[in-house]
Amino acid sequence: MTIIYRPGKVNPADYILRHPILTQELSREEDIAEHYVKFIAEKAVPKAITLDEVKRATSVDKTMQKAIDYVRTGKWNEIKRLEDKDVDLLELQAIRNVQDGLAVYSDNVLLREGRLVLFKSLREHAVTIAHEGHQGISRTKALLRSKVWFPGLDDLVENSLKFCLPCQSVTDRPNRIEPFKMSDMKHGPWENLSVDFCGPLPEGEYLFVITDEFTRYPVVEIMRSTSANATIPVLDRVISTFGIPKVVKSDNGSPFNSAAFKEFSVNMGFHHRKITPRWPRANAQAESFNKPMMKAVRAAHVEKKNWKQELFRFLRQYRNTPHPSTGLSPFTLMFCRETRTKLPQISRPTDRPLDEIARQQDEHAKRKITSETKHRNQEVRSGDTVLLKNESGNKLTPAYNPEPHVVTSTKGTMVTASPCSNRMAKSVTRNSSFFKPIAYPSNAPLPETEFLEEEEEVALQKAGTEIPSNATSSPNVPGTPPSVGLNNPKIRVANQTANSSKPYVTRFGRTIKTPTALKDFVSK
Repeated sequence: MTIIYRPGKVNPADYILRHPILTQELSREEDIAEHYVKFIAEKAVPKAITLDEVKRATSVDKTMQKAIDYVRTGKWNEIKRLEDKDVDLLELQAIRNVQDGLAVYSDNVLLREGRLVLFKSLREHAVTIAHEGHQGISRTKALLRSKVWFPGLDDLVENSLKFCLPCQSVTDRPNRIEPFKMSDMKHGPWENLSVDFCGPLPEGEYLFVITDEFTRYPVVEIMRSTSANATIPVLDRVISTFGIPKVVKSDNGSPFNSAAFKEFSVNMGFHHRKITPRWPRANAQAESFNKPMMKAVRAAHVEKKNWKQELFRFLRQYRNTPHPSTGLSPFTLMFCRETRTKLPQISRPTDRPLDEIARQQDEHAKRKITSETKHRNQEVRSGDTVLLKNESGNKLTPAYNPEPHVVTSTKGTMVTASPCSNRMAKSVTRNSSFFKPIAYPSNAPLPETEFLEEEEEVALQKAGTEIPSNATSSPNVPGTPPSVGLNNPKIRVANQTANSSKPYVTRFGRTIKTPTALKDFVSK
């Protein structure tokens, strides 16, 4: 074959042949996106229920037709002799109970006191429409009762709305905590310590608070940094003065979570106990001392005095004041003697041991607090599905994270939970008051959207398999599996095919699987 060059001026080929117009064909991903948008626009928003729909639904339902016939004839006593299996006798009996307010309109419409009596197939749709705007259970019932009626309206609304995750996540519950679980008084002084940081103050200082849980004797050190390298020498100096304790309790701050502090606790021979994250009440001994201490510091600032000197005066007064729980001053319990103050005093010998007096007073004080506190049983248990409380956010942030979590373990009031979408994700440990139990089964998967390839859809249609077209998640009724939510736009269109590989769920709950187009490829 010989190739001969011809210049353009003698070549009859026109411009269009040399420069064809590019066809604007949508890619496979763009086509799926277009179908998804159309699907949501048409199906996700509940459509209104017209009177013609009510007439059609009533005309094909034998139960409603039988009720209309009894309303016209008044022969309700014939219910006992009915043997038609297509007639729901329980529903017919419920309609009979309100027969005095029933009337027939336009031959196929049953009314009760001017309200439409809905057929079963329209009831869930009516609840979905009434719940638009996410009104509460009471207002949703009120809206339904003003327009329609059907047997079991209250139960259907309650069982449907309790599975609405958006409502559950934005509805806060009263701040109820577990009843106080009083610990026994420790065996002796300086065996169990509570430590905490208070600050920073305006000049950048931090107050390192160390409190003995037996005597309530406080030690306060002024520090410029909260790092482990700065905290360990200060704590070591205090321990060298009073002795090595058995247990040191702290929060989960950075200096106490460091490897250096862990190594320090092992070398010194005390057990380091960390409380429940984000729950300072578990370290109440040190936290409660911070309030009067900071009051003294603020008072010094108002009086324009040296706050450090005023802090030492406060410590002197606090250590010599009888504690309301023990009835004895922290100094007396710590050193088994009374110290001199600016006030006149005389020595008062006692035959009873000081620790016996302190224990009786402490037990009486704890019994009084327990009796004045409203008790409630623990609501969160292992295996429950819960929502985690949001600790920060703006005005639009819901009270609870809408992603369901499942409780993996409990220890007293300390609860550990993991996301339902991925049990291998990072777990969260909080106090039980941070969790809200919801009516969502722990074994139910999160909603997700999947689409069929055109070839698979055609194959399923040929095989007689129907593809669901209802985009609104059906509310639950007793005896049926619970749905994900009434207004969730992510609706499952089809299950994943048998040829696809096992999907991988990320920690954000997103399912990743091999595309169907690559089913012929073998991955190694």
